[in-house]
Amino acid sequence: MHKLFLLPLCLWAAGCSYQGNIDKPHTQKATWFSYVGGEDIRQRCQPGMTEYRFVYNAVYDEQIRTYEVTGVPGDTAELISRAQEGSGVRVNHISLSDPLAQFGWKKSQRSLSREELAELEQMLQQSGAGELQTEGDRLRSDDFYWTSALCHDGNFVFNGWKLKDKSFDHLAFVPYLLNQDQTGVAVNPIRDMGTALQARMGQSKAEKHKHFELRVGNNGLTNNALF
Repeated sequence: MHKLFLLPLCLWAAGCSYQGNIDKPHTQKATWFSYVGGEDIRQRCQPGMTEYRFVYNAVYDEQIRTYEVTGVPGDTAELISRAQEGSGVRVNHISLSDPLAQFGWKKSQRSLSREELAELEQMLQQSGAGELQTEGDRLRSDDFYWTSALCHDGNFVFNGWKLKDKSFDHLAFVPYLLNQDQTGVAVNPIRDMGTALQARMGQSKAEKHKHFELRVGNNGLTNNALF
């Protein structure tokens, strides 16, 4: 019986460490913050390794998408695309009566040629994703943002970008990833969430706890919080 309470306590402490299997509902609920921050990639990052993880939060209650690229520098790679719609998996609430509620990834997988991987890496360079540039940003679950956790030949870099000027045009890699996506799930349209965010200021504490904020620190996430 005591084990039932370990997972919520872990979540309240900003999440357990991600070790794989994001497709499993309990894993996503318990380790979402760690998964987004790429903590597992950071730990195993070493020379001769290419591993990239991108997360697109298109209003967490509506849609989230992830893209994982694994390979060897200068060689081919594998791309796994995932999309999840609906109200997502609550990272701040565990339903013991229905632990699989509101869960479900649509997933696709394909190989990237050397040329395709080189094209993605060129777009990452154009976006500045290989440099630390977003420390201090706050990423709200009830808004739009992208994150990238990149390991290239032993170097790890994390960034998170809030919606800027109603688009992500400053991120050259975004259209590339969306074009490679074969999940069949249409992308949630970007829109101004200002009115919705303002309306939530008057919500009850229980309603507010459906949302959370990720804060970008020095090359990773820090001080994740409910609001």
